[in-house]
Amino acid sequence: MKKHVYTLILVSTILGLLLSSCASSTPAPVTNPESAPAEAAPQAKEQRYVMVVTISGHPFWNDIKKGAQDAADQLGVKFEFTGPVEYDSAAQAAQVEQLIITKPDGIIVGSYDPSMTQAINKVMAAGIPVVTFDSDAPESTRLTYVGPDHYQIGWEYGKYMDGLLGGEGKVGLLTVLSQTNLMRRVQGVQDYFAQNAPGIEVVAVEDNMGDDQITADKTKTIIQANPDIDGIIVCNATGSGVATAMNELGKVGQIKVITSDVSDPILKGILDGAIDTTSYVNIYLEGYYSLKLLHDYANGLTLGVPGSDVGVNQLPPFVNPGLFFITKDNASVFLTTP
Repeated sequence: MKKHVYTLILVSTILGLLLSSCASSTPAPVTNPESAPAEAAPQAKEQRYVMVVTISGHPFWNDIKKGAQDAADQLGVKFEFTGPVEYDSAAQAAQVEQLIITKPDGIIVGSYDPSMTQAINKVMAAGIPVVTFDSDAPESTRLTYVGPDHYQIGWEYGKYMDGLLGGEGKVGLLTVLSQTNLMRRVQGVQDYFAQNAPGIEVVAVEDNMGDDQITADKTKTIIQANPDIDGIIVCNATGSGVATAMNELGKVGQIKVITSDVSDPILKGILDGAIDTTSYVNIYLEGYYSLKLLHDYANGLTLGVPGSDVGVNQLPPFVNPGLFFITKDNASVFLTTP
């Protein structure tokens, strides 16, 4: 009887050891990431990307911010938007440099003054990747630029105005004289006229300082100094100021007007006949791809680019989001409010 008891005990012990061994070698079940608690979220959730602009309160940035925020939401990272309230390139550059202390995972910056090159180089040297958008700093060490060729935009303005005027007339330009990207547009306009429409004369280039009211005042100044003027081109997002001037001077429909960018006041100016067309760069894509490309680089997702280990750029040096013109025929599509 004792022999059978000892045998049962031995078998039970061996079976217990075998079951224990099997249990320890079985892999743990994979947890569904979507059902995992917040503390188990991937590290990317803690990443932070900052966009720094100039005149941060201007509605021009709305679609850019939306694009960047949409990309951040898709990637599960944090997006921040900042910049000086008034146009101040020195303050913008200072904010970019100050971000080094907080060590974001990447910085997206619009470069509108040569001083930004030095700030970008400092950030890159600190190990924080930088992407430029809307206006480039090509002499800096930035990784890529997502935005238009501003010289080409100016060229297209000249071509469009040439079509409106039939190759003859006087034109005034409104811009920000200190913004490098906008002066490239001015050069593009002037070069187009010189090469393709010598009968069109640029009679004034006025500084609107990025302000709609100043744009209205400067438009009146140009018209009063040149009562026979045929066209106005606004190189930045202050076209509603021109519409205001046209209405106040009773010049609606008498002077051809080309403006830049999209906002409800500009679109309503088109629908009311004070503005003939406005150019639209797909700025949503500027924000979206700036953040997405920066994220991919910061997370090593572009290391597979051949030659990246010997200095080949892992990102395309230039991404153009595209340009088209909005007229009375399609302006209502872009209105955000009726």
